[in-house]
Amino acid sequence: MNKKVDKPPFHSSGMTLFLTIAYPPNPTASSLVHKNLLNQFDPTSFIVLKGLFLGARKISEPEFVTSKIVYISFEFISSKLHNLIAYFQKFTIPIFLKYFNWKYKPSILVIAYPDLFWVDICSKFALKNNLPFVPYLHDTIIEGLYSSVQKKNARNIQDRIFNNAKSIAVMSEGMRDLYKSKYAIETISWEHIYEEAPDLYVSPKFNRIHWSGDVYEINYKSVKRISEAIVSLNFIFTISNGKSRELLNELGLNAENFKKVFYPERKDYLKHLNDSKFVLLALNYPDECNVHEEELSTIFSTKTPEYLGSNAIIIYNGPSNYFLAKFLKEYNCGVIIDSRDTAYIANKIKDLICNYEAYQYLSLNAKSALRKFNPQIVKQKVIKTMN
Repeated sequence: MNKKVDKPPFHSSGMTLFLTIAYPPNPTASSLVHKNLLNQFDPTSFIVLKGLFLGARKISEPEFVTSKIVYISFEFISSKLHNLIAYFQKFTIPIFLKYFNWKYKPSILVIAYPDLFWVDICSKFALKNNLPFVPYLHDTIIEGLYSSVQKKNARNIQDRIFNNAKSIAVMSEGMRDLYKSKYAIETISWEHIYEEAPDLYVSPKFNRIHWSGDVYEINYKSVKRISEAIVSLNFIFTISNGKSRELLNELGLNAENFKKVFYPERKDYLKHLNDSKFVLLALNYPDECNVHEEELSTIFSTKTPEYLGSNAIIIYNGPSNYFLAKFLKEYNCGVIIDSRDTAYIANKIKDLICNYEAYQYLSLNAKSALRKFNPQIVKQKVIKTMN
């Protein structure tokens, strides 16, 4: 069948403008989330208006999808230059949005967050032009920026979204539960789709633990702990993300066992996961970072479905009361190490290494947990939200 017509439209009543700073070729977790989500729908039914991260490595772009660059990020080159150019783009982005609104005459907008600058501009544009919109929130807004100078602005933007959005989509059930209990807001979860079949082939395993994705305020302490814990275990710690080795060194990741890797082709990245004995999930404790506990406790790392399908054993370091840890407990598909003691962590991982075969059931359980991220299930949630 023609790939352009054998999928449902994103919205039944007309064209959708999907607004996001994160879409291929940008090598971010959110880019992959959006790519996999949109891949379930007829590409003639939506247009992606996106950002481009100059200085970042590139990943392949989807076929058939029409995407237009309306925002340039200099974040990977210079923060000062980035902030300067962003100031001027506050005025240029609405001009682009106005043009594409005129050209494609969308019936609805989807505005992807986690970038306050972006969602502020796009939600104002939607209201000014009387366009219905659905925010797709990967992170909480107020809670995620609780310690930021943007806290007051975040509250205003969240109020604007909550009061005016057609519907609200969130990344996880943890966020959905928080918004329902704290704000009496009903949302629907669009989980990160895992398109590939689980890897049933168990390849020879290398003595390494792997971390995918950014290292920053929500997780850098826990990632550093694991890196230090395995130094004495003759294990390699590999990381794949957009940060340079120098920036990671500044966060404390400078142990001799630490190695940066990058795979522009997804099949090579998935093979790296499959070849690893362990894959790492990590979140900081509330008192060791400037992130609100309610934000930390609702995070569901976008790399988790890839880990679940990898045949590697998942290790999580962080509080056991967070939603991510509860998910691993519910499906019995990972090892939870709720400790900041590096020696304790090292002994726990040493036990996993020495008894590796005895923990293989965790990888089998992980395959069952993957059903939650099935494209058909998430697609139906999107259709319900949009229509």
